[in-house]
Amino acid sequence: MNLSHSFPRLLALAGALFSLPALAQKSTDPAKPQTILFVGNSFFHGAFQPVLSYNKERVTDENYKPDRTGQRRRQYEHEEGPWGGIPGIFKKLTDEAGLHYEVHLEAISGQTLKFHYDSALAVIQQPKWDKVVLHDYSTGPVPTRHGGQPARFYEYATRLEQAVHTANPAAQVYLYQTWARADLTYPTDKGYSGLPLDSMTHDLHAAYYQEAAQNGHFAGVAPAGDAWLRAVQTGVADANPYDGIEAGKVDLWGPDHYHPSTYGAYLNACVLLSELTGYDPRRLGAQEQAATALGIAPPVAVELQRLAYEQVQAAKKAGKSKAGKRK
Repeated sequence: MNLSHSFPRLLALAGALFSLPALAQKSTDPAKPQTILFVGNSFFHGAFQPVLSYNKERVTDENYKPDRTGQRRRQYEHEEGPWGGIPGIFKKLTDEAGLHYEVHLEAISGQTLKFHYDSALAVIQQPKWDKVVLHDYSTGPVPTRHGGQPARFYEYATRLEQAVHTANPAAQVYLYQTWARADLTYPTDKGYSGLPLDSMTHDLHAAYYQEAAQNGHFAGVAPAGDAWLRAVQTGVADANPYDGIEAGKVDLWGPDHYHPSTYGAYLNACVLLSELTGYDPRRLGAQEQAATALGIAPPVAVELQRLAYEQVQAAKKAGKSKAGKRK
């Protein structure tokens, strides 16, 4: 046996054997979670059960602070909480998808982005956030003739984006485009009375995408409101909850025709999953666990997953088309 030829091979084999434990340890280490903060109001935490409390154990509600005894107490008396809401659904979807997210919620009912800038900057401007998602009050971004304050929306969306990136330049900041309110469309003497449902959706879309385009530092827009309109236009959801829900369709609004129902909340969470992570929600399928817990029938869950995916893809395609025309 020629040891001069075999010795290098033996050394290589020994090195490989000694490295196996380290390799095994490295392969079994869990991935570091992405830390995400949702900033908004009841359009994130919801207004009705079971959405309000869904998966709240896996969401850090930033408005519950530990007191001197270590007990968590609500920061604002009118906020009962802690809430799970749409971020809680998002968290469950990411878990099932094998994605690692640590989810935090900064949401106060009825409040604007200005409120969060004025009152919650200490929460928002932290370097630990990998992703931050922002939305304004439901009518804030729409034209003033419809009751909005778009200048305020643009100013404070930009200020918050800058605050996040001052703390962590690598953070991804997203906007969450909200949906048309049936209670402002179908009754009389409201901001969109007498106009088709897509009027408010169009105004919200224009404002959120304009802010993203003009600012240039947002990672994207989660088109929840556009997905709602797609659900109506494709016959999955009913357009007008005031005249009864048509057989075979779902109601995306809750009892107040304003906040999301379980169907609306689930659709929104699927939109967020697709936009923020790139994961195709259709892969979750009929046995998806959050839908089951929320009482959503498997065929309906599949339809809502599909709508979310299609809307996010349509938005990305439209964005690429516009970029191509500018070249």
